[in-house]
Amino acid sequence: MSQGTAPLPPAPVLMTCFGHCGIGLGAESYRRLLLDVGADPLKPVLKDSKDESRILKRYGSTILRFPGTYTGGETPLIPRALLVDLDPRAANLILQSYPDLFALRDKHVIHGAGGAARNWAEGRYRFKNEITQKWDFAKQLSALSPEPVRGYVVPFAMGGGTGSSFACSFIEFIRSNTKEHATIATLGLLPEFGWDPVILEAAAINIVMNLEYQIKFSDCSILFSNKRLREISHKFEKRVEKIPSIIDDLPKEHEVGWKDYKGMNLIAANAISMYVSSFARETEWDMSNYRTWLATKRPKFAIPWAIPVLPDEDQWSLDQLTGNKHNTMDSIIDNISKKQDALLFDIDETDVRNYGGPKDSCCALVKVKGEFDIKEREVLKRVIKDKFNIEDSRMIFVKIPILDKEQANVTILVNTKAIGPKILDIAREAEESWDAYKDEYGKWGLTTEDFKQSLMDVVHQFS
Repeated sequence: MSQGTAPLPPAPVLMTCFGHCGIGLGAESYRRLLLDVGADPLKPVLKDSKDESRILKRYGSTILRFPGTYTGGETPLIPRALLVDLDPRAANLILQSYPDLFALRDKHVIHGAGGAARNWAEGRYRFKNEITQKWDFAKQLSALSPEPVRGYVVPFAMGGGTGSSFACSFIEFIRSNTKEHATIATLGLLPEFGWDPVILEAAAINIVMNLEYQIKFSDCSILFSNKRLREISHKFEKRVEKIPSIIDDLPKEHEVGWKDYKGMNLIAANAISMYVSSFARETEWDMSNYRTWLATKRPKFAIPWAIPVLPDEDQWSLDQLTGNKHNTMDSIIDNISKKQDALLFDIDETDVRNYGGPKDSCCALVKVKGEFDIKEREVLKRVIKDKFNIEDSRMIFVKIPILDKEQANVTILVNTKAIGPKILDIAREAEESWDAYKDEYGKWGLTTEDFKQSLMDVVHQFS
């Protein structure tokens, strides 16, 4: 049933963003999550205990650190977000645009002195020998969350040098150097070759190494592809223009770097906010459950299917929608019939038909007003089966409490073998490119033996 307040939230979740792309996507997702809890991204403050209670009831402490006391006046909230990049410019843009949000400034940023040359091995080397020598990661994380952390949400681009390698080093660090049994969720973006500013051969090697670390250290790996995000963004260009974004708050002279990615980030952020809501609002579904779902899968990766691909523009402002059919199951079906849903990964019906497996499964995150009983579940099952050959018993449904006036949304995380050929093509390119690049990567500590082992692991995972 629709309710005025969401359930009280569990322990905190930190969003740790890596590289230029990861910071842009993470900031957009965080903006969306702040709106979900009723906080103003430009000035997230608490005026009194009543204000604190209001945001607490909307799972606000999952993503925000609350002050201990009120001494009069407005008390700033502290985002549980860390921005990490070798080049400090991307993080600086976010700090400049949201000075009140990131009031602790240096507590939210870790940076180095220039990029990693689109080289995963250089990025990993510099993380271990430059970043961890200059910054105390444990202390930084503790400043954002003195309480035990239940999980990390880690967005990054997979084809570059900094984001791809830093994310790998970070999730290895969490697994090796912390006592917490925190769940790690990685949100990896595959580049669009021939469009994004990546080097094909090097990017293929970077992606293979990144996938190897996700296989080893991530509990819930969700893959997006920039090609599909760009296609959807162009398709809904007029709607994208109406939706507020972090781009609107950036200093105008610095818009260029992220402006072309506005729609892509908004679409991905919509799915990411649903993922966080699935364990922040819902009391019967924990973030760690994703680990068990994917633990035995091969590949142990999921791709998002968003219905709708974009929320109604009113929902992105602090004035939420008025209650109407926008928050019912009927609106979800209406979005599908109008083709306003989309997979956020570059596969099509032919890929699913030819390469999907008998043990494909999905986790459907459902946020709708009213009952979600036999009738509603059967409708959604038919929708899923129209696109994927997934047995009823392999469908997981997570009903997320919906707030009054909030728009209905369904995000389906699909685990399917159909993504295999796309990844194997990249692995083939990496294998063919290695001999030419082995010296360049080798001087930063990546040996041929390590690369070959990672390549074998990735091929095995996606075959």
